[in-house]
Amino acid sequence: MERTSSTRRVRRLATAAVVAASVVVAGAGTALAGLVGGSLPGAGFAFVSTTDQRVQVRGAGVQLASQGPIDVKTTYSTVPPTGALLGWHHHLGPVVVSVATGTLTLVGPNCDTWDIGPGQAYVEHPGQVINAYLDPTKNAGIERVQWFTTRLLPAGAADPVEDPAPCVP
Repeated sequence: MERTSSTRRVRRLATAAVVAASVVVAGAGTALAGLVGGSLPGAGFAFVSTTDQRVQVRGAGVQLASQGPIDVKTTYSTVPPTGALLGWHHHLGPVVVSVATGTLTLVGPNCDTWDIGPGQAYVEHPGQVINAYLDPTKNAGIERVQWFTTRLLPAGAADPVEDPAPCVP
């Protein structure tokens, strides 16, 4: 399959976002002490940091560049699998979603769906309109679906940005 330069750029940015999210989680020190030994932090956990300048990172197969300082926001969500939609939205920068327990079902603007299970990650590209729900049938026996979200966005930008529903799943 032939890849366009846009597809290659999105893949490079997605790879860079995964690496950046890993660095953020690894470098957050005492803020993430609750993760030691495999335990999860308390509900509502959020950690936000801001770079002092623009980012220019180049490595083996990874590139990350920004036009100015960026906010890095990592949150932990824990939600019972009720099947309710969580809300249509998009982000102004790449987002890395990593599922710890259960299955998170994502919904695209054409009502197409895909699942992210425990130990899996998904990278949203900037501007991607998306929603999510926690299907009780896919989470049988799971009390709460738990995931981490790491966002890279222009410093001070609103996040997430709400969108009108493009479809009804």
